[in-house]
Amino acid sequence: MQISLSFSSIPFYNQDMANQTLIHDRRNRILEYITKNPKTDVVLLSRVFNASETMIRRDLIALEKAKLIIRTHGGAILVEQKRAVWQTSALNDRLEKNKEFKQRIAAFTAGLVKDNESVIIDGGSTTQTLAPLIKDRQNMLFVTNSPDIADILLANETNNIIQIGGELRRDTHQTLGPDAEEHLGKYYVDKCIIGVSGVDPDIGCYTALPSEASFKKKAIAHAREKILIIDHMKFGRKAFSLAFGLNEIDILVTDSETPKEVVEKLRNRNITVFVA
Repeated sequence: MQISLSFSSIPFYNQDMANQTLIHDRRNRILEYITKNPKTDVVLLSRVFNASETMIRRDLIALEKAKLIIRTHGGAILVEQKRAVWQTSALNDRLEKNKEFKQRIAAFTAGLVKDNESVIIDGGSTTQTLAPLIKDRQNMLFVTNSPDIADILLANETNNIIQIGGELRRDTHQTLGPDAEEHLGKYYVDKCIIGVSGVDPDIGCYTALPSEASFKKKAIAHAREKILIIDHMKFGRKAFSLAFGLNEIDILVTDSETPKEVVEKLRNRNITVFVA
């Protein structure tokens, strides 16, 4: 004979336990919702879960204390799952993370690129988001170690494109290594636009792979103007390889979720910071 148990059949079950169960269930559902809908805020969550905004804020505070989310102005984003500092992640996964912020950064950065310029644009999720927005500039010379970015830029037949050779990595879709650096070393351009895995405002910029760090350092050394484009989640993060110091950067473009104190610290170091 099967016995069906419900909370009400347990003698010590009471209303407080019922409320706690409902709260726990709602917080799990909120976390699931944020996972599927990166763009969210308190007002929206209040409507979706039929709960007061005060209640939703308490839920978000609890989820943040559990280190599952990071609260933002009026909303929340997921905490990125940590991986070993020497490991990189697949490009396709990174293209979907913080997508809205990358699009805003890319849209602003596109305005910094003018017709007739030569530009190094390295492989990465934010730079690849930028590529479609600058492909229609006229009479450009692009140098890239990303076949994906080169393919996007090829859509405009006035573009001149130099594809850097070398070892092509499956995870990051970039050519790296000694051959890539030797090839890159032949050129000098107007602008270099790059991204990194993490930034410590007091130390510098990091990547997971030593070969990637080495390529980026050479790229900025071969450009008159160096532009770093990163979303707010990269600040305070480190990876295995220190690529270059922030004193080597001229312009940094980030999003409005980057803490104001970080922006001021960078500006005090004579870096031009644009907040998209």
